[in-house]
Amino acid sequence: MNHREKESVFLDLYDLYKERELEDESMEWMKQHEPLYQKNAEGLKSESCSKSIEDESQIRHMKVYISSMYTCFILLAIWMTVWFYF
Repeated sequence: MNHREKESVFLDLYDLYKERELEDESMEWMKQHEPLYQKNAEGLKSESCSKSIEDESQIRHMKVYISSMYTCFILLAIWMTVWFYF
């Protein structure tokens, strides 16, 4: 395995390693490689947290946009109905 593959495996197993849910062999491998990749794993964790906050913000903005467009459509429909009858 090359360096990138090892790092990828470490990052994939990091949460299970922290919760001690790996087999003995895997735990040993993780302990051996922890000094090399731990900073990347913690950085990835904080990055994913900030991404989820950003995603929630984008979802909130999209909901506001959709509800405002829906309101505009309803007001336009009411205006056209009233204009048609007078």
